Amino acid sequence: MIDELIKKTHLTPLEKTVVTYIKEHPECLLEMNAKELAKECFVSSPTIVRLSKKLGFDGYPDLQMSYVKDYTLNAKKSYDSLTNESTIQDVMDILPDIYQSTIIGTRNMMAKDPYVRTINYILKAKQVDFYANDNNYSQVQSACLKLNSLGIRAQAFNTINSQYVDSLPSQDMLAIVVSHTGSNKTMIDAAYYLRRKRIRTIAITGIFDQSLQLICNDSL
Repeated sequence: MIDELIKKTHLTPLEKTVVTYIKEHPECLLEMNAKELAKECFVSSPTIVRLSKKLGFDGYPDLQMSYVKDYTLNAKKSYDSLTNESTIQDVMDILPDIYQSTIIGTRNMMAKDPYVRTINYILKAKQVDFYANDNNYSQVQSACLKLNSLGIRAQAFNTINSQYVDSLPSQDMLAIVVSHTGSNKTMIDAAYYLRRKRIRTIAITGIFDQSLQLICNDSL
């Protein structure tokens, strides 16, 4: 998608320099911030920002996010070579690429500020409630055990408990709602109810569907 935008956009000589570098080093958008990329291209940081906006993005982080999506989708296509006929050597050769792309993609989706805010919310809350189901539920149960061991009251739910939610002061609670897809109806309904009760709600979700994160106060 980004390649198509570049083809259709009139670029200045400096912007073309950046584009050439990106084409020659495609993983630079996964590994560098705007200042680092500017230094490698011998341009200013504002040039990187202007290029990002000229391509239709809100800024460089938005460009990176879109590139992560493209990178992930393209990486997935390369894994299609694993079939029932694949040898052990095929699996050993391809698995490192899968893990590497997952780690890089996840790292570049992790903006620092939401994590700092969430940590502060957890420390200030008198009660932290996690909402998740299916495979995510066992993960949040583990998170609750770790938080409780630190003296932070936490518990897990797989659906909304309206009587429980209504019984506690909203200012004392923090809710963390988990959905890989971001479109899990049970979790979306839970988030809606919590927000109507003015309970601060954090979404832990993926990047392809914004349904859940748009409801919540913040998202990871």
